[in-house]
Amino acid sequence: MMTGNACQTDAPQARSDMVEPDGVDDLLTMVTRLLTQAGAYSVLHPGCGCGRYGRHLAQAGFLVTAFDLTTVAVRAAASRNAVSDATIRYLVGDPSLPSRDIGQYDGLFAPNILHLFLTPDRHRLLRMLGKHLRIGGLAVITALSVNDARYGQGREVEPNTFEILPGQYIHFYSEEELHVELARHLRLSVIEPAIEIEVDHLGNRREYSVLLACGVKSHDH
Repeated sequence: MMTGNACQTDAPQARSDMVEPDGVDDLLTMVTRLLTQAGAYSVLHPGCGCGRYGRHLAQAGFLVTAFDLTTVAVRAAASRNAVSDATIRYLVGDPSLPSRDIGQYDGLFAPNILHLFLTPDRHRLLRMLGKHLRIGGLAVITALSVNDARYGQGREVEPNTFEILPGQYIHFYSEEELHVELARHLRLSVIEPAIEIEVDHLGNRREYSVLLACGVKSHDH
């Protein structure tokens, strides 16, 4: 399993003692442990989808602010949260990056959203998310891997980026590329292969081969 020092070195490393998460609960347990070990309390959660990850983090004791690119998903998540006592705030009606001042957070959990963008927009997304992470704050990010079964579907428009429908793109990362992109914003400690399972609002399960990256913000950009 990922140990307490997994986010304390400066370069990505192969971890023989780390067990790949094989389900949504395993991944959440790993993310929760990382944020807890980092001393995080407030967590920004972009790509919240229908709210499963956000609810888990809130129930684990984090103060969560969540949003998503899909307004319908955010509204569904907020509706579910309305009948729970979880400590979580959804930015309903703000489908992209929050434009208002939402402050800085101790932690960031961004599950599998980078693949939706072309290169300039990915860089912009990471810069803006970085502004909302305090210095010393921990970011945990998952990104689609080039080893995912969906790799190569559609028309390649950029290296490892495929247009699956008009205007709809999927980007797949190698470990080297993910390190290069994230190292501009974080002091990375680990990039590991993992399995991510998403459950949509209809209960459909999808399995993805992803890379899980962990890093600390060391300075403002």
